[in-house]
Amino acid sequence: MRELKAEKIREMTEDEIVTRVRELHEEIFNLRFRNAMRQLQNPLLIRERKRDIARLTTILGDHRSGRRKLAGHAETGLPAAARKERAVRKEPEARKTAEPKRESAAKNEPKEAKKRATKESKK
Repeated sequence: MRELKAEKIREMTEDEIVTRVRELHEEIFNLRFRNAMRQLQNPLLIRERKRDIARLTTILGDHRSGRRKLAGHAETGLPAAARKERAVRKEPEARKTAEPKRESAAKNEPKEAKKRATKESKK
């Protein structure tokens, strides 16, 4: 049974969560090494540690974004106004990435026309 449940993680401080993630990364390294040497009794421990890391980072991300607080933190994450500004800033970036794709398609049109012309001339 897993030892890191969401309730226990939310009781930890932000620094404790970060150090626990580092410890788990080191533990995964050691488990993988032992597994490669065929000395690991239970290879499923690697999967469990990966999921523990994912659980920790998810809860830490929720805390930092202000979606859900860790225990003992009255004011956490970004204020509501800052979150709105961040969301507004992300929208234009998405549009910028979509525009070059359209331009590249327009650039390819002359190439396709040349290919068609060469195919027709060969016939």
